[in-house]
Amino acid sequence: MKKDFVMPILVLSLICLIMSGALAAVRSITQPVIEAAAVERADVAMREIIPEADEFVLLESKAAELPKSVIEIYGTGNNTGYIFTVVSNSGYGGEIKLICGIDPDGKIMKITVLEHSETKGLGTNVFNKAGDYEGKDKNLEGIDAIAGATITSNAYKNAILDAFSAFELVNVNVTEEVEEQ
Repeated sequence: MKKDFVMPILVLSLICLIMSGALAAVRSITQPVIEAAAVERADVAMREIIPEADEFVLLESKAAELPKSVIEIYGTGNNTGYIFTVVSNSGYGGEIKLICGIDPDGKIMKITVLEHSETKGLGTNVFNKAGDYEGKDKNLEGIDAIAGATITSNAYKNAILDAFSAFELVNVNVTEEVEEQ
């Protein structure tokens, strides 16, 4: 009787162990490919945002006050603008990862959404209006939330405002470094 009870448990445990190992092996093979594809998508998006950039340099900001949502900041070698990678966790469907290009004068050049899990049709309409942000400064005047997608609209707008907060801090640091030289 004991054997009838223990044997299925052992078989199921062995199956789970084998499947877990197989999943771990597949993940170890595919993870570098997925990460490389994400880096490539980001590079292409940066070139689309600031095509006149000669190179993109990852900036190490001294500012501890950077918004937590800003995960990377790139400057251009020829000072044609900055790229801010921002991850907002407050979208309706979850995380929204975007890159925002801001020129040295503090105006939005272009915004590209890299990843999101928002509702198709309604939530994604917010991203289709990215062109409305081009040329705007940190006040974002004339930008309204999309009816029915307020949560996504606010998350998107707040991510862009975080990019502007980081821009102000980075721009101050760059100006200070130039004055020190």
